Amino acid sequence: MRGALSRAALAACLLVPLLAVAQEAPRRVEVSDDFSAILDKGSILVEVRPLDGESVTDFARRISRDEAAAARLLALPAAPSRSRRIVLPYGDLSDETRLAAVRALFPSDVRATIGWLHVAVENEPLASIASWFTGDARLSARLAELNGLREGEPATRGTLVKVPVEYLLPPFRDAEPIPDEEPPRLEYGSDAKGRYAVYRLKRKEALYSAVVVRFTGRIHAEDVIQLALDIALRSGIDDVHAIPVGFPVKIPLELLSGEYLPPDDPKVAAQAKERAEAALFATPAKALHLAGVRVVIDAGHGGTDTGTLHHGVWESTYVYDVASRLRKVLLETTRAEVVMMTREPVQGWEVIDRDRLPDRKGRVLLTDPPYRMTNVVAGVNLRWYLANAILKRPGAGGRPIPPEKTVFLSLHADSLHPSVRGAMAYVPGERFLRERYGRATPFYRTFREVRDDPVVSFTKKERVLAEGASTSLAEKLIGAFRRRDLPVHQFRPVRTHVIRKGREWVPAVLRYNKIPNRVLFELSNLSNEEDRRLTLTRAYRQECAEALADGLVAFFGGAPEERAIGTAAASGPAAVRTAAAAAPAELSGPWPDTIGPWPEGAPQGRTALAPTPTPAPTKAPRKPVRRRRR
Repeated sequence: MRGALSRAALAACLLVPLLAVAQEAPRRVEVSDDFSAILDKGSILVEVRPLDGESVTDFARRISRDEAAAARLLALPAAPSRSRRIVLPYGDLSDETRLAAVRALFPSDVRATIGWLHVAVENEPLASIASWFTGDARLSARLAELNGLREGEPATRGTLVKVPVEYLLPPFRDAEPIPDEEPPRLEYGSDAKGRYAVYRLKRKEALYSAVVVRFTGRIHAEDVIQLALDIALRSGIDDVHAIPVGFPVKIPLELLSGEYLPPDDPKVAAQAKERAEAALFATPAKALHLAGVRVVIDAGHGGTDTGTLHHGVWESTYVYDVASRLRKVLLETTRAEVVMMTREPVQGWEVIDRDRLPDRKGRVLLTDPPYRMTNVVAGVNLRWYLANAILKRPGAGGRPIPPEKTVFLSLHADSLHPSVRGAMAYVPGERFLRERYGRATPFYRTFREVRDDPVVSFTKKERVLAEGASTSLAEKLIGAFRRRDLPVHQFRPVRTHVIRKGREWVPAVLRYNKIPNRVLFELSNLSNEEDRRLTLTRAYRQECAEALADGLVAFFGGAPEERAIGTAAASGPAAVRTAAAAAPAELSGPWPDTIGPWPEGAPQGRTALAPTPTPAPTKAPRKPVRRRRR
């Protein structure tokens, strides 16, 4: 096996021997140039090497289960390198590496509400399956009983083995579940018009939500309506509102989302590799109470851009309120540094204690100089330039904040088909990220952020890391919404790209953003009457802010109760004083000498107006940064 260590060296270090030649060749999946997953006679192995520029020590810590496993790896007589791969056993792997190996080897596996649904790809001993997903081979008898299998006999190819959630190891337990006890049953066929999948409608299911939204991934109203008509014609349906239970609905294969394609479709293996590679970078460093973490909050739209507008409800108004509430929650209950991307000059970040909020168009983006948002395209591009500048800025005391401890959260409310409701999250899918991009026109070059770094570029490692880490962050945020019983989109609430009018893309604020942990979070669907009614209540918006804070804490390895630095554990003036003392310094913009508060009328002279270039800013008195000590 290429680049692998000798059998003796590995055995001496308590690692697995190299694969011997067998009558049946081991199942092997090349996830990337640096990572392969292998299934051989009931054992999962990985063949790995350090990433380009990664030290052996960092590699050992990233790939290993614990310090002892890392020490065994580092003690190998011939250290792993870019030119030398090593083979490691499943038991020595980190959670992220285990999940990556499983996703690569078993592309049909899913996390459902009841637990992990494993589809055997060959004759697999139940003891091996129990060991992979629960860590205890002795649970094989229990799995046999639950799945109607004979104890001691292997699960044959294609057998579905359900592993209850209470038995699952953390990487499988914490994966985002599909909303069913098991995947929907699809049949596949073909006719003169091409290949298709067949789904038989159940009682109370509708073509729009149960078929189009679920199986095609389309959620925007015009797409859902058009595809429903196309599918109805293909299926011979005369009335989309009167389809009998059990009717076979034909869905053209080219419209199916990747997870519903037949196993023999080439896209299935390719997408399994993408998910496996991203899973390798799914967990950041731990941060108790978010200490040392920088949270960058972007309230979507603003200024003359209202965002979506339904029945007089402006998206920009209500996501700004949630952003201000999240800022307050983080400052009072965590030790995170909070950076706000935009500011309303009149309101500031004050939380208004009202259900219905006043609409304003004066919001500015806190670039240098600040930009009054009068042009949608300029506002979007300057946002990611600003985010990239914030990433490089030192923290309190001039200490650098590592990229892996920086989070970017862009808050929005969507406009989708009215049958769709609940929160969703978008993350930067690796295959949608350009390698280089820039907007260094005369207008953009009036901003320091553009002049300092006019072109953004990504390495393959950065693109893969961004998808993996951002997906993990999004899943924690969605999980926090579920724990608070807030509405969540029913089908695939975490997505790597937008699909609309036949196009697929990643929003620019994610696509050109260098912050590795970045999510565009849709709080609700304003086209849905229930979601819109909730959004208009201060109680719901506060719950959203609390849930987002819970998700951020969970992402960095904590529990929701960890946020209660002083407010939840106690009450009254003493608790308020404790929370204030524990909160960190807040940096309300990337350049303290250009942020507010502004004097009356100052925004007109201090902000850039598109499309004319903005003159160089004059220096304003430096605003002291509030610092709080524990």
